[in-house]
Amino acid sequence: MYFEPVALDRPDFSMRSGKGMFGQHIRINTPSAPIDEISNYQVAIMGVCEDRNSHNEGASVSPDQIRTSLYQLFKVNEKVRIIDLGNLIRTDSISDTYFGMRDVIMELLNNQLVVVVLGGTQDITHGAYMAFERLKPAVSMVTIDPRIDMEQGETGSMGWMKETIKSPKLFKYTNLGHQQYLVDKNLLEKIENQFFESIRLGTIRSNFGMTEPILRDAHLVSFDISAIRQSDAPGTVFPSPNGFMAEEACQLARYAGLSDHVSCFGIYEINPRFDVHYQSTHLAAQMVWYFIEGFVQRKTENPQQGNPDFKVFVVSHQDMEHELTFIKSLITNRWWIQVPEINSGKTVLVSCSKEEYQQACKHEIPDLWWKIYQRIN
Repeated sequence: MYFEPVALDRPDFSMRSGKGMFGQHIRINTPSAPIDEISNYQVAIMGVCEDRNSHNEGASVSPDQIRTSLYQLFKVNEKVRIIDLGNLIRTDSISDTYFGMRDVIMELLNNQLVVVVLGGTQDITHGAYMAFERLKPAVSMVTIDPRIDMEQGETGSMGWMKETIKSPKLFKYTNLGHQQYLVDKNLLEKIENQFFESIRLGTIRSNFGMTEPILRDAHLVSFDISAIRQSDAPGTVFPSPNGFMAEEACQLARYAGLSDHVSCFGIYEINPRFDVHYQSTHLAAQMVWYFIEGFVQRKTENPQQGNPDFKVFVVSHQDMEHELTFIKSLITNRWWIQVPEINSGKTVLVSCSKEEYQQACKHEIPDLWWKIYQRIN
């Protein structure tokens, strides 16, 4: 057994009564009602009470506090089938936690469940990544973080990405919302040289919609709560007066939920010792709620030429070596771009925005196309 059951009788676990509450409409792994067949469910919530490989001591107690807030929200939709598995049992070593996460998430993904992880510290994202590494030929990952956790000389939650970014299976990686004064320029150059990207907070603020196609392509999304400004989420060991607003954090979570591909969404680095009136755990619970709301509204689309639900746009110019082919959904108005793989003669389909199509119409090659082209060729 990988999980400790959810203890509803803890003194700090006082749920609001009412049949409409979130906690009344999900299956909960409790001592009196242990886990049954998981394939009956669509979404699995799991807590990981881990902070041993981090400077953020105290983050390990946050999963149950997030649960307390989440269970007292109103249900998202009575048709979505959700199970709360409880907290991953504490292991003898941090590496055992990573491998335990890998095995659990692999099992959940194999049973077609979408996983919501309540952390704990962000280094445990690597355990989740290892599951996708085992199951998929190529993995796309998004982190939402004011820093990029690849700092020289750091391990754990400040350096876990150094190992993950070396993975040959990591096809597309984007960090959203870095703050320029918190990130070494050399690190940003290193990421660019690998044809990955980190988009600074100010750039996103000028066009928030650009985050939707980025999250749409992700398999795995890891959200560091310190990406949210301190006034909205004070419960972190690394607060900043700047960052995403609470409403923006919920919108990012909803975009992740809407994605056809996102199978694991995690919220990390909340430390209740620094929180004010449970503000950060309330916000984390609302982000989970919005992720599930997005999941309920998912529309699986398979953009192909010849499909009447899609329209194809081909942009060519004498100064461009390749034609750029865009596909637009006539149902959701979402856009994709095709990137040619020279050796195989095939194309890779990448989510994009209307702005990238408009850029191509001005005879400019979008950065997104160019990065993917260089990475696959």
